[in-house]
Amino acid sequence: MNSGIGSRFSATASRCDDGRDFSAAFMTLSAGKHRKALSHLRRNEWDKAHAIVMGMRDKLAFRIHGLLHRIEGDLDNARYWYDRSGVPFSKSKSAASEIKKIAAVLERRAPATSAAAATRTGTRRSRPTRSSSGRSRA
Repeated sequence: MNSGIGSRFSATASRCDDGRDFSAAFMTLSAGKHRKALSHLRRNEWDKAHAIVMGMRDKLAFRIHGLLHRIEGDLDNARYWYDRSGVPFSKSKSAASEIKKIAAVLERRAPATSAAAATRTGTRRSRPTRSSSGRSRA
């Protein structure tokens, strides 16, 4: 039965078909979406940023979502999303400083993902090579 997730992920396993840990693969995909949403925010493309984070379900996306509503002046909705993100709501912070803080969170996550990937690839066994036994294969 097809789980609808795609052929790269197994519905019952915690690893991707290519050997990556599912949560690490998910975080990599999410980080790309977070960065794209921040890029749109920096260019005042709020609708595009909003379209990205509306489909995401993690605390950093909730924080970005809250920031979007704060920028738009919808403070009640902003409070709701900040509450879901676990970050205190503050009207006094500038949007630019909040974007910088979110970008810093993403930067702190990036090295951990890279280190985990390096560790995984370093522990993989390579295919055994055939040693020459002096016999030729005819």
